[in-house]
Amino acid sequence: MIITLAWRNLWRNRRRTLITVASIVFAIVFANVMDSLLLGVTKQMTDSMVGVYSGHFQIQQKEYWEDKSLHNSFIPSENLINILDSDSSLKGYTYRLEGVALTASNNLTRGALVVGIDHQREKKVTDFNKKLIEGKYFGDANNQAIIGKGLAEKMNISLGDEIVLIGEGYHGVSAADKYEVSGIIRLGSPDLDNNMVILKLADAQFLYGAYDRVTSIPVFLKSTKSQEQNILELAGKLEDNFIARPWQDMIPMISQSLGLIDAMRVITVGLLYILISFSILGTIIMMTHERTRELQILLAIGMQKKKMKFMVIMETVLMALFGAALGFLASYPIVNYFKLNPIQFRGIVAAGWEEFGIDPIMPTIVDFGIFAKHTLIILIITVLLAYYAIRKITKLKTVSTKK
Repeated sequence: MIITLAWRNLWRNRRRTLITVASIVFAIVFANVMDSLLLGVTKQMTDSMVGVYSGHFQIQQKEYWEDKSLHNSFIPSENLINILDSDSSLKGYTYRLEGVALTASNNLTRGALVVGIDHQREKKVTDFNKKLIEGKYFGDANNQAIIGKGLAEKMNISLGDEIVLIGEGYHGVSAADKYEVSGIIRLGSPDLDNNMVILKLADAQFLYGAYDRVTSIPVFLKSTKSQEQNILELAGKLEDNFIARPWQDMIPMISQSLGLIDAMRVITVGLLYILISFSILGTIIMMTHERTRELQILLAIGMQKKKMKFMVIMETVLMALFGAALGFLASYPIVNYFKLNPIQFRGIVAAGWEEFGIDPIMPTIVDFGIFAKHTLIILIITVLLAYYAIRKITKLKTVSTKK
């Protein structure tokens, strides 16, 4: 009976109720869209760098990251391979040998980052083969090279041209060889596109005299939700001279950018909660003051204060539930639309995103957990704000009511 009475009371003033419900719907939809969008940007930034090149973490010699020298390369042991193969949390891993060399072609020279990759494993964990804009991915032939788009433009290199790599190999041996350009790649990062030469792992090992050696093993996780725990567990199984280095340490600028986005997300949603809280509180204050006489009469004829409090709470909760349900349902089509049709940037903004190796788009993430979280928070806020009405009811006095 109390619940029925509370529901009827809401519709005695339809305009006031609908305005409040509309504000709740707008708040939930806006919070869901904003949160989904910012989380989508975070995922986009992470996938652009982690999924294409670095991996979620890399297994390296402890001394390697300081100078990135071939002298700190290693031969993957059978024990290490067994550890990786037996870890069910891993999507996969690959082998890399990285070095530097002078690239010569068409009477031009330029320093380059030479990356030897296990081309078969890379197809399972990265998008190297899908990032080619000209030519083809590695096949059975040896002494082929895939170079970055920027490097090709700066050195006027086309498909089929030959490049010569000259440098210092493992333990100071001379490194020199020539390769045919079989493909041109665009990874989205100017640092990589302007300087990268990709070889098959065996060709890179031969060039540098680092036979069977690698400088890192990029590892890719199935899910990033337990990334820290997964890294700690695997690191505990490694030998003392190895480290599992997370991508945040290798690409600190991207990590800091993600931290700023998270902070902005929290601030934006927090401000939204404050605004909707004032809106709901204003409605509760109006409802309470408009019905002071009614509540006094109910108290005078013998209605218990606890029942009156319950009635007011139910009015607030029903109003919040109605708005939350509509907001929850309205959020999905909007968020899903922006997932299928992400916001695309052009011009200077797009160039700025590409400067960090990120595709200039803003997709959303469809996660019902996000929808449920904001809906629940709005409900909790509404119930807490109902304390104002409860406090007013507590102060009502039977004597003054009878007057």
